[in-house]
Amino acid sequence: MTTTKPAPPDFGIDLLRCLWRAEGLEASMPGADAAAAKALVDLFAAETDLLRRILGEHGWPGYQLVGQRASLCAWRIATHCTDGALQARALELLGKAVHQGDANPLHYALLADRICFNLGQPQRFGTLYVPTHVGFLRLYRVVEPERLDDRRYALGLEPHAEWANRLQAQSLPTELAAGASG
Repeated sequence: MTTTKPAPPDFGIDLLRCLWRAEGLEASMPGADAAAAKALVDLFAAETDLLRRILGEHGWPGYQLVGQRASLCAWRIATHCTDGALQARALELLGKAVHQGDANPLHYALLADRICFNLGQPQRFGTLYVPTHVGFLRLYRVVEPERLDDRRYALGLEPHAEWANRLQAQSLPTELAAGASG
C-alpha cells in the first residue's frame, strides 16, 4: 500500500485573504487616522503565526512560491509583528529571496530600517521618517549618511533624494534632515 504525503496548505491563499482584509479595512477607513492604523497593525499582528509557519517550512514566501501580492502581505506581516526574532529571521530570508530576484528589494530596505528603528539604532537605507513636534516628518537617523545612496544603489533602489521627493509629492509634509540627526 502506497501512502501519499498530504498536500501542504496553500499559504499563498492564506496570505491573499489577509491582504484582502487589509485592503477592505483601508478602503473603509479613509485617511490615515490612529484608529485605522491600529486596526491594520492588529490585523497583521494576528497573522504572525502564519508567517512563522511559512518561514519555518518554506523560507521567504517569494514570488515563485506565492506570487507578488501574497509576498507583499508577508512583508506587511513581518513589518507589523512585535516579535523581534521573527522579524530578524524574516529579514534574513527576505534578503536571500531578494538576492535571487524572488522578492522586492524595497521591502528588504523597509523591513531592515524598521528593525533598526525598533532597536533604537540608525537606519541603513533611509526609508523611515519620524514626526516632529510641529507635525512635519524628518528623516530618522541614518548610519553613515554619506554612504546612504551607495547602500540604496547596491539594493537597486533609487537615490534617497528621489525617495524623499516622492514622499513630498504624496503630500506628506517633510523636513528632511541632511544627515544623521534625530
